[in-house]
Amino acid sequence: MSVFQLLAPLTYWLLIAMWAYILFFLMRRLKFRRFESNLIITLIIILAIDAFRTLFESIYFGAWYTSLSGLLPASVHAFLIRPEMVIIPKSLNVITAALIIGILLYRWFPAEKRDRELLENTIKEHTAKLEESNQQLRQEITERQRAEGRLQQAAKEWETTFSSITNLVSIHDKDFKLIRVNKAFADFFKVPAEELIGKHCYKVVHGASEPVPFCPHQRALADGKPHRAEFFEPYLGIHLEITVSPIFDEKGEVIGTVHITEDITERKKMEEQLIVTDRLASLGELTSGIAHELNNPLTGVIGFSDLLLDRDLPDDIKEDLEVINREAKRTAQVVRNLLTFARKHDTEKRPVNINSIIEKVLELRAYEQKVSNIEVNTRFAPDLPEITADSFQLQQVFINIIINAEHFMTETHQKGTLTITTELVGDIIRASFADSGPGIAKEHLGHLFDPFFTTKEVGKGTGLGLSISYGIITEHGGKIYAESELGKGATFVIELPISQ
Repeated sequence: MSVFQLLAPLTYWLLIAMWAYILFFLMRRLKFRRFESNLIITLIIILAIDAFRTLFESIYFGAWYTSLSGLLPASVHAFLIRPEMVIIPKSLNVITAALIIGILLYRWFPAEKRDRELLENTIKEHTAKLEESNQQLRQEITERQRAEGRLQQAAKEWETTFSSITNLVSIHDKDFKLIRVNKAFADFFKVPAEELIGKHCYKVVHGASEPVPFCPHQRALADGKPHRAEFFEPYLGIHLEITVSPIFDEKGEVIGTVHITEDITERKKMEEQLIVTDRLASLGELTSGIAHELNNPLTGVIGFSDLLLDRDLPDDIKEDLEVINREAKRTAQVVRNLLTFARKHDTEKRPVNINSIIEKVLELRAYEQKVSNIEVNTRFAPDLPEITADSFQLQQVFINIIINAEHFMTETHQKGTLTITTELVGDIIRASFADSGPGIAKEHLGHLFDPFFTTKEVGKGTGLGLSISYGIITEHGGKIYAESELGKGATFVIELPISQ
């Protein structure tokens, strides 16, 4: 028997033993290692052994049948070639491989299912968290939108309020530039608001090339306190009142000012009117006092001259006494008229005659008209009906008109003619005062009754007479107006209704 014949079966069974070791002992150690990885390694080893065994069998049995079939006894040969000697190891390999694959499948598929469930749960958790985050984000967005809406509404309300203020409101920076103006400011200067932005305030308001000396903005920038100023602005021709308040930043430094500007021209006119009225009242009191003082000596002059006239005196002396008596009586009548005009009266309307009121006024002005070479022509309509009016107020109106006519005729010609006409026209009484003065320019006719408007020189008129007259006539339900051509004199017409 050759060595090959002895080693072949031993080698074969040695391989079977190795397979058994791998199958039983290596499998027992799998618990100490990563399970699936060890199973896969075991499966690879088994497949490798099976392939080696198959190769060995092919070589062994091929050699057996070709050259070694007669070397072994018949019983040994019969045992080696039995089917179970080939099938059993092969079957064990297949069973073991199938078992390993089954275990792997059993481990993998449930694991995959569990992983999938775990993944799904993880996805659900993350989805829930993401949904919660999205919900919070949506709430934050909603709150932010609401906040922005409130801010926009507040800004709109502020803009509406800013634009609705009737005073001139403007915001100025430290460089005297306008950074914001309201609608009233833009309308006052007749310039769109956007065109005013960036311009220097002293250029817009004062027409100057640099800040004016009394600038309240400059003072507010210097001391950080509010300032107020009243002044007449020649560039605009009006009186202004400006209140300036400083604007501070978060550090407390002044970065600009807010200006509130008001046109106080009408208020100034009213203040001046009150001053003039007060002066007139004082003048009236003074006139009244003087008239009372004159009444006493005049009474003596008139009384004693009457007594002397009753005596038997030479004709030349008697003629002189008559002149003294007559002029004293005339002076007394003037004093009584002065007292009537100067005395304070409560407004009282009662039936009056227009002709009589005008005649009393002419008596007051007789001396002035005589020395100024003013000829007065009266054309009074007879039997004029009485009207219900305040005689003292109408007297004031007629005096204003007559004095104005005397002034302009004397200034122009040093003489003149005043024609006063009364007439009944329907249910109104019309009184007209026509003078031969210089006339009134067309552009001035529309302003004659404006307060403080006057064409007289400075110091010779207040501009209040005609405006007061306009108020009195209007209050009586009448009309007052002027007709004139330059160089052809002027005519003032008063119309008063008969029925009040």
